[in-house]
Amino acid sequence: MRLMWGVPTVSVVLALAIACAPFGAPEGARFVMPLLPYMAAHVFMVRGAGAVPSPVLFLAGLVMDLATRGPLGFWPLVYLSAGLVARLMPATLSETAGGRLAVLLAVVGVLAAGQVGLASIYNFEWVDWQGVVVGTVIAALPAALVEIVWRRGRDERRINVTERGAAPRGRV
Repeated sequence: MRLMWGVPTVSVVLALAIACAPFGAPEGARFVMPLLPYMAAHVFMVRGAGAVPSPVLFLAGLVMDLATRGPLGFWPLVYLSAGLVARLMPATLSETAGGRLAVLLAVVGVLAAGQVGLASIYNFEWVDWQGVVVGTVIAALPAALVEIVWRRGRDERRINVTERGAAPRGRV
């Protein structure tokens, strides 16, 4: 089994540490903070399929469930669903910044709808969907900014995103 500790995994772990830090975030941040680890993973997932392994997303979601004292499995299901949407998008969308922003928009929709649906089922009543949508959009802003600002490097252009390993072409 390959070691999963690459730059994408370390960035997810750092975002998870920031999201779990007990620094007294305001009440409105309860929908923003748990999405930070996924947004860190999303930036790498749209650049190369499989850049963040699914077990890392699952474990990050499980840690977030424990940190927020929520039902076990809520955040892993949300993270893995959004990761599946990001991985199933056509490879042609990940070639341009506009395409990556379109993928981010689709993922934000899945995240918001998934959170509202799952939280409503868990509470047996409709939750405040405006707070969830606003929190999800706020969490996606750093990822959108990275997509706009980050220019593709020379090595990144050679990545074959059709293969799940995202190995550079010409090297095995």
